[in-house]
Amino acid sequence: MCKVRSVHVSPIIRLFGREDIEFALRQTKREGWDANVELFGVLLEHDPQGCFIAECDGHRVGMVTTTRYRRTAWIGNLIVTPEYRNHGIGSHLMNHAMKHISKQGIRTIRLEADPPGIKLYRRFGFVDEFESLRFTYAGSIENSDHSVDRFDETDLPEVAAFDAGFFGDDRVSMLRLLLKHTITAYWLRTGGPVRAYAIALPSASGVQIGPWVGEDLEAAHVVLRSILSEVKGVRVGLGVPCVNREAVELLTSLGFQRRPSSLRMVYGEAQGRGLPERVFAIGSGAVG
Repeated sequence: MCKVRSVHVSPIIRLFGREDIEFALRQTKREGWDANVELFGVLLEHDPQGCFIAECDGHRVGMVTTTRYRRTAWIGNLIVTPEYRNHGIGSHLMNHAMKHISKQGIRTIRLEADPPGIKLYRRFGFVDEFESLRFTYAGSIENSDHSVDRFDETDLPEVAAFDAGFFGDDRVSMLRLLLKHTITAYWLRTGGPVRAYAIALPSASGVQIGPWVGEDLEAAHVVLRSILSEVKGVRVGLGVPCVNREAVELLTSLGFQRRPSSLRMVYGEAQGRGLPERVFAIGSGAVG
């Protein structure tokens, strides 16, 4: 095995395969992250050449994932096993991930940083955008509003076109993959253009809501209530850009509880920010 007592370790970086998902889930569980098999399946299907494992003498010691959209990309799931930390392996993985993204012609990278990783990301040139808040909920809501409808893949072009302006990039391929695993998905149209939509997915601890996007608070609230009335009795989690103050106020009023937050960071050209003030929940920390 690599000598972890040394100041710096040079691991082998290889592609992440489906046989590595069990290893990945052990790492995310230890970190307290809400990832599951489906999430890693989506990441590998969306970017099969963009997810990586670090090895020392054949032993897996770390991982990182990347997600490429049309103009921007995301880095996620950067984890080094505890016994191999502070030996440069995280830097090796970050460097490899960023070089991979650059080779695809992408000049803007974003990520959601937990506090232990912020120093590393700043060394790589990432700068702060805003705090991303985390909320959980375990209550019950009855929904009497029948103006919302479920949507599926046949409605995806319209949903994705609406989403792109708020997310800041075209992620129709990601939304298509998420819909394959969804618990439920709602949109609000009221006989015209899309006003809001939300997707609920299974997570390691229950249900994860996101993406959840709305052009105004009223529309966003309606689709949220539809989802909450359908997933009663399970733990619900979501992440919210702090700049969406209406979302924070809404969730607080409904009884959602704050959890430790992360920091949205960006590297490179200032593009693809979208309108986070109208993003009521991100998809996940790994994919935006």
